[in-house]
Amino acid sequence: MNLYRYVTRLISKLLAIPAILRAGTVCVAIAAMLAMVSASLTSVVAQEPSTTAERETALKGFSDRVNAYITLKKKLQRDLPKPKPGDQGTGKAEVHEDTLASRLQIARKDSGAGDVFGDAAPIFKRIIERDTKTRGIHDAYAAMQEVPSKSPLMVNAAYPEKAALATVPPLILVNLPRLPDGLEYRFMGSDLILRDRDANLVVDFVSGAVPVLKP
Repeated sequence: MNLYRYVTRLISKLLAIPAILRAGTVCVAIAAMLAMVSASLTSVVAQEPSTTAERETALKGFSDRVNAYITLKKKLQRDLPKPKPGDQGTGKAEVHEDTLASRLQIARKDSGAGDVFGDAAPIFKRIIERDTKTRGIHDAYAAMQEVPSKSPLMVNAAYPEKAALATVPPLILVNLPRLPDGLEYRFMGSDLILRDRDANLVVDFVSGAVPVLKP
């Protein structure tokens, strides 16, 4: 039985007992409740995976979702001519980017924040927080000076054209899961962004991943 329902029903029954008999009954009831809670907690602890196993499972899930995105992207750009180094500025690269972005937006129209990072998001936050503590607040603050101020983020939205493409500091980057070609990590305000470089789209983001730093 659900523990909350059990306690609620028990309290109702206790209130119906005459006051003179209630004290002894309450003691028995409390003992029963403590035994039930103890058994429940023991069961939860026994089923809980180790921290390492939980971390590995979450990161594998993230990797699987990234690979699924790449598979979808390759399928959608199969009939598009591959951009050449000299296409930038001629309009060809822009047409490729816009067409790919449009197709991805349609294919992922129901996607929302957390669809790719999933339950691995707290791991990314811890990695960034650990870097801040390891390097010291002043060094970490200096590394974040190029980060653009936060703009309202949405999955499938184009990365703001006027926003700086702030590179994730190398000391953080080496601790993050490696990404396939075409995807990259970016910071914006206090958020960690997964950006599709070829389509200039926000694939997903972790809100509040970057600590608020003051020199």
